Amino acid sequence: MYQDQDFRVFDDPTLPGRLAKIQRYIDPKFTATVTDLAPVFARLSMPIYDHISQHRRRTKNPPTDTWVAFSTSKRGYKMLPHLEIGFWDDRFFIWLAVLQEAKERQALLSRVKEDLVLQLPTGFECGGDHTDKDCARPLTRATYQALMAEQTQRHAEWQVGRNYHRGDAFFSLSAADQAQVIRDDVTALLPVYDQLIRL
Repeated sequence: MYQDQDFRVFDDPTLPGRLAKIQRYIDPKFTATVTDLAPVFARLSMPIYDHISQHRRRTKNPPTDTWVAFSTSKRGYKMLPHLEIGFWDDRFFIWLAVLQEAKERQALLSRVKEDLVLQLPTGFECGGDHTDKDCARPLTRATYQALMAEQTQRHAEWQVGRNYHRGDAFFSLSAADQAQVIRDDVTALLPVYDQLIRL
């Protein structure tokens, strides 16, 4: 599964080189995770579709992160509440996100019960900028309420999840144990995600 050596794809400074390494070394692992998580997402109230990042719009700068997103639409995910699993150059992340592109973001987030979010396991975090790998803060009542207070801003974003930094014991686990950790993290987020997607 995911290993410390996967971070080496970001050592390639060229766009074609980095994209080729992402497609060769990381995307197949995303595909395996998609398959593994299918029974987990089947518990939700709506069908879930995967979107492995293709970085098609890039013409010059190599991507600084790469991911697979899960949403309720076959066509896209940025305008919808979605779950992202991916890599920065120094961490592996699992985020439930509502980005600034989301329609009626504040109305969506008003559905989420604060106490449900705060019941997430120890180690979970919250953040407000999916383009900033360092945006995460430990999930507490104070940090979550601060995040919610920011949602009145036009470009605000909402993320809840967790990060596994390079060198973490997570990357030394067997494939089966690592898959179980990912399933457990996603399962923990499901009740919150279900509140976001219920009609």
